Amino acid sequence: MRNNNINNLLNLKGVFIKNIENNDNNIIIHVQTEHHECLCPHCGSTTSKIKDYHSQIIKDAPIQFKNTYINLKKVRYYCKSCNKSFYEKLDFLAKHQRTTNRLLVYIYDQLTSNKSMTQIAKESNVSINKVMRTIDLFDCENTTLPDVISIDEFKR
Repeated sequence: MRNNNINNLLNLKGVFIKNIENNDNNIIIHVQTEHHECLCPHCGSTTSKIKDYHSQIIKDAPIQFKNTYINLKKVRYYCKSCNKSFYEKLDFLAKHQRTTNRLLVYIYDQLTSNKSMTQIAKESNVSINKVMRTIDLFDCENTTLPDVISIDEFKR
């Protein structure tokens, strides 16, 4: 019951929580994907054959002002029909990403505040380049600039 509540709180679907470490500076959540039949993305047939496991450290949005990491133990499936292997798609993680969707939304939300990109990068535990790339991931409503722009210096 406790695991289910934590999964709902963190919105981690398709995985179960094994352990949570709460250190002085970091929170590390150890999770593992659930085993079940999956559709092969290559040929569309169902398979439950496990090829191997892979651990991956994923950055998540800060919790209690601490850097949060998810230690994800993923299952790689093997399709007998097309002889290819694949990972199951997870809702909270985009393909080939090492940051959760929640962290990307957090960064984007911080960009609307009166903070510099350097400060946002430090608070989010990512690089400044990641903050700049996050802007491109979201559609902006206003695609044209106004006729007059007023620029002032900003320093903390």
